[in-house]
Formats: sequence, structure tokens, C-alpha cells
Amino acid sequence: MADSRSTLLFSAALPLLLSGCYIIRQGCGQLDILLHRRNVDEVLAGPAPEPEKEKLKLVLEAKAFGERVLALEPTDNYTTFFDTRGKPVSYAVTACRKDRFEPYTWWFPIVGTIPYKGFFRREDAVEEARDLEAEGYDVNVGVVGAYSTLGWFSDPIFSSMLRQSEEELVDLILHELTHSTVYAKGHGDFNESLAGFVGREGALDFARRRWGERSEISRRAVDRFADEDRIDRFMQDLFRELDAYYRSRPANVLAGRAEIWAKARERLHEVQKELKVERYDWLLKVEVNNAVVLGRRRYGRTDLFRKHFEAVGGDWPKFFERMRAIAAMPDPIRALEESR
Repeated sequence: MADSRSTLLFSAALPLLLSGCYIIRQGCGQLDILLHRRNVDEVLAGPAPEPEKEKLKLVLEAKAFGERVLALEPTDNYTTFFDTRGKPVSYAVTACRKDRFEPYTWWFPIVGTIPYKGFFRREDAVEEARDLEAEGYDVNVGVVGAYSTLGWFSDPIFSSMLRQSEEELVDLILHELTHSTVYAKGHGDFNESLAGFVGREGALDFARRRWGERSEISRRAVDRFADEDRIDRFMQDLFRELDAYYRSRPANVLAGRAEIWAKARERLHEVQKELKVERYDWLLKVEVNNAVVLGRRRYGRTDLFRKHFEAVGGDWPKFFERMRAIAAMPDPIRALEESR
């Protein structure tokens, strides 16, 4: 299982619209959250540890900042708290063909076709992964940092979120709130990379205003997000190299892609030396896996959005107005590329 702090649009948010064992289990998990979440004000007034309270206050600040400054849609999200009892929020399964970048997808009402499937229990995610592996797919099971129910429920702050650094937490909150602001049905790459861009860019802006541009947190945020950008570029390059190789229809595709990954791993060692905050040692341990490469690309195409943000002079309302228009197009990613 690859180390991951990914987020997703959780299909378990729609238990009343679907049937079957999967939805029953996920519906029970969602119901547990709905029944046992607490109002944030109640937690702040209680005996919770002071560091936890400070992080909760930070979430509320980030939410208000996102709505006031970034023009994110006001919602009731992150006004409640749920204790995950030391466990991850959930797990996401992704899969892809071994000989080309064709993801395995699932279809659900409202959210449409999505390239991942969420599970509250790790054993359920592992079982799904094994079934897909048996069908010949590359598979990845990732730990999920948060998920959005697209307004169907008021998404809570999970206790597991509070273990993150200040800049990571703000990034995560702004990322998830973006899903409630702009959503292109059936276009995971657009949705996740847009949220990735807004999360990082917004967190940098927040940090500078909240703690000062020269503060330790602001400097760390700059370094952390620069590290993530470097890894994104590395993975984009690897995707292009592998994609060109697959399209050449080689005779022994598995052996050839292993050679490409071995050389890429050597480059990754050099990239690691440039990183200041983040570490990607887990990626060095992963054998070539199209699901991992495609998953990182899904969240990491932030460069497409930065150019549009700069084109409107960094004006967030204008940026989101443009993103809503692009999200309504048949192929939002292609529209982004063609309308630079």
C-alpha cells in the first residue's frame, strides 16, 4: 500500500440511492459518523488537549478564509468533529491496466464515473484490491486524509486531520471545500488537480497573512509545496515516458516498463536530494505500478490551473467563474490546455 494523504469524493455518501453489500457497509460507516460527531464549539469548551483545540480553531480560520478571500462556497462543513480513535478516515482503491494508462472506474449516481473507490474498513479495501489484482490490474490502496460528500452531508473535522502540520491542515481544508465549489461530474483529474492547486496556493496565502511571510510556518509551507511540485513534475515526466512506451506496442511490455522504472528510480534519488521538507522514500520502494503513477498525476496537474489563475491576475472570484465554465465543458482538462 502506497503512503498517501489523498482525498476523495466518497461514494458512501449515497447509501439511500444504491443497494448491495458495499453500500450497506459504507452506509453504516457514514451513519456512525453522523451519529457520533460533535459540534466544534462543544469540543472547544470541553477538556480536549490544548494542541487539539488550537488545530480545531485553525480549521475554522481556514474555512472562513476560504469563503471570504478565496470565494469558496459557504457550507456547514467542518463545524463538527469526529474522533477516528487513532485510525485513518478511510481507504481508497485505485486500479489501472498494466499495459496502458487505462484506469479502472466505478459509476455512482450524482458523482458519475470516478477512478477510485472508498472504504471505511481496511480489510474491505484490501479484498477489493485482491479481486482487481486477480483480474490483472495494477492496484494501489491508499490512506485517505479526508473526503467530500459534495454537500449531501456536513463533512466533519476528523481527529486524524489534526496530526498534520499547520500548512498541511489548511491545504487539506481548502482542498475539500473546493469540491463543494466547483465539480465536473465524471472528471476526476480536473476535480482533484483543481482542488490541489487551490489547497496549496490558498494555504500559502493564508500562512503569510496569518503568521507573516518570514515566519517558520510560512517558510516551511513554501518549501513543502515546492517539494510536492518537484515530485509532481517527476511523476508527470514518468507518465509521459511510460505512455509513449505503451503506445509503441512493445512485445514484452512488463519487462520494458520495469527497465524504465529502474532508471526513473535513479532520477528520483537525485530529486530526493533537492527536497527540504517532504520525503518520498515509500515511492522508492514501490515497483512500477500504473495505478500509482496515474493517481499522482490525477492530483498533481496543478500547473494547468496556475496559468489560468495568473491570467486573471490572481483574482479568486474570477478564477472560479472561469473554472465553473470550464467544468461544464465535455472535456475540462482539454479545455484547460486549449484555453491557456
